[in-house]
Amino acid sequence: MARHELYPMLQTKPTNLHIAPMAAQHLSAVVAIDELGHGHSWCLNTWCQELADPKRLHLVAIASTERSDEAGNGEFVVGHAGLIFYADVAHISNVGVAAEYQGQGIATRLLIELLKRARNLGAGSASLEVRVANKRAHRVYSRVGFQPLGVSESFYSKPREDALVMSIRYLDQPEVAERFAKVLATLP
Repeated sequence: MARHELYPMLQTKPTNLHIAPMAAQHLSAVVAIDELGHGHSWCLNTWCQELADPKRLHLVAIASTERSDEAGNGEFVVGHAGLIFYADVAHISNVGVAAEYQGQGIATRLLIELLKRARNLGAGSASLEVRVANKRAHRVYSRVGFQPLGVSESFYSKPREDALVMSIRYLDQPEVAERFAKVLATLP
Protein backbone atom coordinates (compact mmCIF):
# COMPACT_ATOMS: atom_id res chain seq x y z
CA MET A 1 0.00 0.00 0.00
CA ALA A 2 1.41 3.38 -0.95
CA ARG A 3 2.06 5.99 1.69
CA HIS A 4 -0.60 8.38 0.36
CA GLU A 5 -3.27 5.66 0.52
CA LEU A 6 -2.79 5.43 4.28
CA TYR A 7 -2.65 9.12 5.10
CA PRO A 8 -2.84 11.77 2.37
CA MET A 9 -0.59 14.81 2.57
CA LEU A 10 -2.53 17.82 3.79
CA GLN A 11 -1.61 21.41 3.07
CA THR A 12 -2.83 22.47 6.53
CA LYS A 13 -3.77 20.69 9.71
CA PRO A 14 -6.50 18.05 9.38
CA THR A 15 -10.01 19.49 9.06
CA ASN A 16 -11.03 17.27 11.96
CA LEU A 17 -8.86 15.21 14.26
CA HIS A 18 -10.23 12.81 16.81
CA ILE A 19 -8.69 10.24 19.09
CA ALA A 20 -10.23 6.81 19.46
CA PRO A 21 -9.34 3.41 20.89
CA MET A 22 -7.19 1.44 18.47
CA ALA A 23 -9.02 -1.43 16.75
CA ALA A 24 -8.06 -4.18 14.31
CA GLN A 25 -9.03 -2.07 11.28
CA HIS A 26 -6.38 0.50 12.25
CA LEU A 27 -3.46 -1.92 12.38
CA SER A 28 -2.27 -1.73 8.78
CA ALA A 29 -1.98 2.06 9.05
CA VAL A 30 -0.25 1.84 12.46
CA VAL A 31 2.29 -0.66 11.13
CA ALA A 32 2.91 1.54 8.08
CA ILE A 33 3.45 4.63 10.24
CA ASP A 34 6.03 2.77 12.32
CA GLU A 35 7.74 1.14 9.32
CA LEU A 36 8.01 4.41 7.41
CA GLY A 37 9.01 6.44 10.47
CA HIS A 38 11.31 4.04 12.31
CA GLY A 39 12.10 1.32 9.79
CA HIS A 40 10.42 -1.31 11.97
CA SER A 41 7.16 -2.13 13.71
CA TRP A 42 5.64 -4.78 15.86
CA CYS A 43 4.22 -7.59 13.73
CA LEU A 44 0.45 -7.86 13.28
CA ASN A 45 0.28 -10.81 15.69
CA THR A 46 1.93 -8.72 18.42
CA TRP A 47 -0.47 -5.85 17.76
CA CYS A 48 -3.44 -8.21 17.98
CA GLN A 49 -2.16 -9.50 21.33
CA GLU A 50 -1.73 -5.91 22.52
CA LEU A 51 -5.32 -5.05 21.62
CA ALA A 52 -6.65 -8.15 23.40
CA ASP A 53 -4.70 -7.56 26.63
CA PRO A 54 -6.71 -5.68 29.29
CA LYS A 55 -3.47 -4.30 30.78
CA ARG A 56 -2.76 -2.40 27.58
CA LEU A 57 -4.35 0.74 26.20
CA HIS A 58 -3.78 1.92 22.63
CA LEU A 59 -5.23 4.98 20.93
CA VAL A 60 -5.17 6.28 17.36
CA ALA A 61 -5.39 9.81 15.99
CA ILE A 62 -7.74 9.88 13.03
CA ALA A 63 -7.73 12.79 10.58
CA SER A 64 -10.79 13.54 8.52
CA THR A 65 -10.20 15.00 5.10
CA GLU A 66 -12.25 15.81 2.06
CA ARG A 67 -10.37 13.14 0.12
CA SER A 68 -11.92 9.67 0.16
CA ASP A 69 -10.34 6.29 -0.34
CA GLU A 70 -11.75 3.51 -2.53
CA ALA A 71 -14.41 2.73 0.10
CA GLY A 72 -15.51 6.37 0.27
CA ASN A 73 -13.92 6.83 3.67
CA GLY A 74 -12.30 10.21 4.27
CA GLU A 75 -10.73 9.22 7.58
CA PHE A 76 -7.09 8.19 7.97
CA VAL A 77 -5.02 7.06 10.93
CA VAL A 78 -2.17 9.56 11.28
CA GLY A 79 -0.80 8.63 14.69
CA HIS A 80 -0.98 6.22 17.60
CA ALA A 81 0.09 5.86 21.21
CA GLY A 82 -0.06 3.06 23.73
CA LEU A 83 0.75 1.99 27.25
CA ILE A 84 0.90 -0.97 29.57
CA PHE A 85 -0.28 -0.92 33.17
CA TYR A 86 2.10 -2.09 35.88
CA ALA A 87 0.08 -1.87 39.11
CA ASP A 88 -0.62 1.88 39.36
CA VAL A 89 2.04 2.92 36.84
CA ALA A 90 1.20 3.54 33.19
CA HIS A 91 4.27 2.78 31.07
CA ILE A 92 4.16 4.45 27.67
CA SER A 93 5.12 1.76 25.16
CA ASN A 94 4.92 3.70 21.92
CA VAL A 95 4.00 7.00 20.29
CA GLY A 96 4.13 7.44 16.54
CA VAL A 97 2.89 10.08 14.10
CA ALA A 98 3.15 9.93 10.32
CA ALA A 99 5.98 12.19 9.14
CA GLU A 100 3.64 14.38 7.10
CA TYR A 101 1.57 15.17 10.20
CA GLN A 102 4.36 15.85 12.69
CA GLY A 103 4.61 19.31 14.21
CA GLN A 104 0.82 19.69 14.42
CA GLY A 105 0.43 18.68 18.07
CA ILE A 106 -0.87 15.19 17.30
CA ALA A 107 1.67 13.35 19.47
CA THR A 108 0.95 15.74 22.34
CA ARG A 109 -2.82 15.26 22.00
CA LEU A 110 -2.40 11.48 21.91
CA LEU A 111 -0.11 11.48 24.92
CA ILE A 112 -2.39 13.68 27.03
CA GLU A 113 -5.47 11.64 26.14
CA LEU A 114 -3.60 8.43 26.97
CA LEU A 115 -2.51 9.85 30.34
CA LYS A 116 -6.02 11.10 31.14
CA ARG A 117 -7.48 7.67 30.44
CA ALA A 118 -4.72 6.01 32.46
CA ARG A 119 -5.45 8.34 35.37
CA ASN A 120 -9.16 7.51 35.14
CA LEU A 121 -8.23 3.81 35.30
CA GLY A 122 -6.23 4.32 38.50
CA ALA A 123 -2.68 5.09 37.34
CA GLY A 124 -0.87 7.41 39.74
CA SER A 125 2.22 7.91 37.60
CA ALA A 126 3.61 7.21 34.14
CA SER A 127 7.02 6.29 32.76
CA LEU A 128 8.68 5.89 29.37
CA GLU A 129 11.96 5.45 27.55
CA VAL A 130 12.97 7.58 24.59
CA ARG A 131 16.07 7.56 22.42
CA VAL A 132 18.69 9.94 23.80
CA ALA A 133 19.07 11.52 20.34
CA ASN A 134 15.32 12.12 19.85
CA LYS A 135 15.25 15.72 21.08
CA ARG A 136 11.87 16.41 19.44
CA ALA A 137 10.25 13.68 21.55
CA HIS A 138 12.06 14.95 24.66
CA ARG A 139 10.39 18.33 24.14
CA VAL A 140 6.94 16.76 23.74
CA TYR A 141 7.31 14.65 26.87
CA SER A 142 8.77 17.50 28.94
CA ARG A 143 6.01 19.85 27.84
CA VAL A 144 3.41 17.40 29.14
CA GLY A 145 5.24 17.11 32.46
CA PHE A 146 7.63 14.16 32.18
CA GLN A 147 10.92 14.60 34.03
CA PRO A 148 14.19 12.79 33.22
CA LEU A 149 15.19 10.09 35.71
CA GLY A 150 18.34 8.69 34.14
CA VAL A 151 19.79 6.83 31.19
CA SER A 152 19.42 3.16 30.31
CA GLU A 153 22.55 2.21 28.36
CA SER A 154 22.19 0.35 25.04
CA PHE A 155 18.42 0.10 25.54
CA TYR A 156 17.65 0.25 21.81
CA SER A 157 19.12 -2.19 19.33
CA LYS A 158 18.16 -0.86 15.86
CA PRO A 159 20.34 1.18 15.88
CA ARG A 160 22.04 0.62 19.23
CA GLU A 161 21.40 3.64 21.41
CA ASP A 162 20.88 4.67 25.01
CA ALA A 163 17.43 5.58 26.30
CA LEU A 164 16.48 8.52 28.44
CA VAL A 165 14.11 7.27 31.15
CA MET A 166 11.39 9.77 32.04
CA SER A 167 8.51 9.85 34.51
CA ILE A 168 5.52 11.94 35.46
CA ARG A 169 4.17 11.55 38.99
CA TYR A 170 0.89 12.37 40.67
CA LEU A 171 -1.37 11.96 37.64
CA ASP A 172 -4.35 12.29 39.97
CA GLN A 173 -3.38 15.77 41.20
CA PRO A 174 -5.28 18.85 39.95
CA GLU A 175 -1.99 20.51 38.92
CA VAL A 176 -1.39 17.79 36.36
CA ALA A 177 -4.88 18.19 34.87
CA GLU A 178 -4.31 21.96 34.75
CA ARG A 179 -1.00 21.46 32.95
CA PHE A 180 -2.69 19.20 30.38
CA ALA A 181 -5.40 21.82 29.77
CA LYS A 182 -2.82 24.61 29.34
CA VAL A 183 -0.75 22.55 26.91
CA LEU A 184 -3.81 21.57 24.86
CA ALA A 185 -4.89 25.24 24.68
CA THR A 186 -1.58 26.16 23.01
CA LEU A 187 -1.72 23.51 20.27
CA PRO A 188 -2.51 24.39 16.66
